Amino acid sequence: MNLFIKSAALIAFLANSGVNASSRSSSSNEVTYYFDSELARDPDAVPTSAYSTSTGKGTVTVRRDGTVTMNIMWIIRGDDGPINEENPVNGIHLHTGNEYTNGPILFGFCGQDDLPSFGGTCQQGWPSHSAQTGTQYEGKICNKNVKDCYNNGQISAADAAELLIDGQMEMYVNIHTKKSFDASAGLGLIRGQLSLDAKARPAGPNNDEVAPVVSSTSREMESALRGGQM
Repeated sequence: MNLFIKSAALIAFLANSGVNASSRSSSSNEVTYYFDSELARDPDAVPTSAYSTSTGKGTVTVRRDGTVTMNIMWIIRGDDGPINEENPVNGIHLHTGNEYTNGPILFGFCGQDDLPSFGGTCQQGWPSHSAQTGTQYEGKICNKNVKDCYNNGQISAADAAELLIDGQMEMYVNIHTKKSFDASAGLGLIRGQLSLDAKARPAGPNNDEVAPVVSSTSREMESALRGGQM
């Protein structure tokens, strides 16, 4: 009888352990991580952008299940514009690499005119009378078997999200316009490194703070923006 009771208790313990482990795993997947990016010229990586005064600001949200979204606003200034049918914003991407390199695309958010669409066409600005000052995009993993995609596209969205969350490599947001695409052989106009938003750090298993994983930010940060040029 005692043996039966002990066996039943062991089975119950193992079952509860499995439920708790599953619950912890599910809870981890539900945590949202926030990353910020300030976009500006980066002449070390893109020499043709040396005189650009255009800027942007974005927030990337990431979950371990591979869900990635971006809220982004930008303003195109001076000779970089105007934004119109001949010179649209034609791509917004998340690349791997530091501020000195041009890395492959990990996630794409929008695209047109020479660049893949990913989540759809890019918004071309916000009217001055509109309350909208930015656009939210859903990220799509770059899964084409080409060198322009990270690891030749051989990575899942969930594994790519882990790269972001765990800070295994530096990454940057890149905005392309048709004019900059033609001038820079596809390298883009403005960009900014991702940094983990310290205010949004998830708690550790004992409700203690997890040490932030922060990559370098753009060396040429500009002020926050109200909206894009029409």
